[in-house]
Amino acid sequence: DSLDTIWALMGMKWELRPEELRELTVCTVETVKMNSGISSSGRSFRGDVVTSGMAVFADIFAEPVHAVRVLGMQKVERVIELVLSLIYACLDKFGNHPFIFSFGFSVLQRLCNVNDCHNLILRFGGIVAVIDGMTANGGNANIQEKGCNILRRLAAYHLEIKLTIVESDGVDAVLNNMMTHSANEAVIREACSALSVLCVDKQTRTFIIQQGGVLLLENAMEIHIGSNLIQENAL
Repeated sequence: DSLDTIWALMGMKWELRPEELRELTVCTVETVKMNSGISSSGRSFRGDVVTSGMAVFADIFAEPVHAVRVLGMQKVERVIELVLSLIYACLDKFGNHPFIFSFGFSVLQRLCNVNDCHNLILRFGGIVAVIDGMTANGGNANIQEKGCNILRRLAAYHLEIKLTIVESDGVDAVLNNMMTHSANEAVIREACSALSVLCVDKQTRTFIIQQGGVLLLENAMEIHIGSNLIQENAL
């Protein structure tokens, strides 16, 4: 109930004083950890509490640059580490909780816009967490759209990161996404954008061709002929 109240307060977060937002963030972190099943001193896993906490984090970082400036990197790092730990925990032992993945991916997606946060997401295993989360939720268009967006943002600036995504089966996840959600314009738009960033070397391009990527791209262009962004990135 306390997290639901905090979530409701997020609707007026821009009216909160900086110290109040920091206190709410710390309270949410501690409450989620206590009910996450990953803390030695906490309770067993409670999916409803963790979901509410993830929703609060997603709202806190709706304006990521402002939130990072108010909270400071130490508190932001705690949130990123917790979000990724919970994604891994759901993958490994607590079963699939789509809303936890969806809200968690929203947090990561928004924080990818901040350079220091981008690096923290990588350091805490964000690439594998996102790819495995996409694989575990193949039928969920919302998670697939966000996952492709995160991979594109993480890969945008460094060749080494692009290659790590490819080696971690990121291209497979994106192509599977395109097969499953071929009619969903938002998903296909993000998938094509991700592939356009990942196609940086001959080996990756050859792999995409071998996996049927060209046919999937042609199909996307045909189905979504009215989307300029899909047409541009598919080409």
